[in-house]
Amino acid sequence: MDKKVCIPLFSIIDWIIDTSDLLRAEYFRGYRRGIEALVFGISDDRTDVHYMLIGHTVYCSNDPFIDSYARGYRDGFEEMAPESRSFYSQPLRSLHIASIV
Repeated sequence: MDKKVCIPLFSIIDWIIDTSDLLRAEYFRGYRRGIEALVFGISDDRTDVHYMLIGHTVYCSNDPFIDSYARGYRDGFEEMAPESRSFYSQPLRSLHIASIV
């Protein structure tokens, strides 16, 4: 994903966060952070957090908000369409921005 694409995408994600219920908002907060990690890289002091979030997508934390955030992080980091694991197989780079609303 190109850094130029991130600015309008982040604006849309921020709007979704502001207008969503709490659980969905957490998913999109994680999704945004996952894209940031993908595009801008993961600093050495953040690798533990990265692996912890990815781990929460496999091993449930028993907190629906943490799990939702972690799923969003993973999907953003892997360039998947938002909330798409069971619905889409196409990567984010081929989606139109309007499809995430």
